[in-house]
Amino acid sequence: MPLSREQFKQLACFLGGGALGALLLQDHHDEARRSRAEKEDAAGVRWLCDQIGDILVDWQPCGYDSEDGYTKALYRYLNLRLDDIELEEDVDVELWPCTELGTPDILVNDQLVLELKVNPNKAERDRLMGQCSGYSREWVTWVVIIDLPRHEVGELERLLAAKSLHYIEIIPFS
Repeated sequence: MPLSREQFKQLACFLGGGALGALLLQDHHDEARRSRAEKEDAAGVRWLCDQIGDILVDWQPCGYDSEDGYTKALYRYLNLRLDDIELEEDVDVELWPCTELGTPDILVNDQLVLELKVNPNKAERDRLMGQCSGYSREWVTWVVIIDLPRHEVGELERLLAAKSLHYIEIIPFS
């Protein structure tokens, strides 16, 4: 009778000792942390993240009066850049879509959320933890941070890690 994946992990822990068992259990935990989008289309999500990551590298946010101004500017920038490059498939960028999990700032292809914050205070960073926790179950989640001092970006990264959200990418801009 063939072993299930879970039975195989338990057997490996018993027979193979700590190292192999820990590796298999880590794989199980990493799988559990993956978003719905990654579970459904891992290769497509990787491709999309590569495309959006390459585009974000060149973004130069200007001095807007509000977070909404930066968010609209990033939305326009993504659409313009995506129109300029030849891609294997269409990419749909939504601004403030209403979802069952809330209203992320930008949702790309129902796979990647960009949540933008401008120099967030402690209350906004706390709220961000909840947003990231919720969004990351459904989509890969990146936080675009503008005008946050480097040491505070580090604190935010440590807070995400402490909440087991270390897989949330933080993209800082000055």
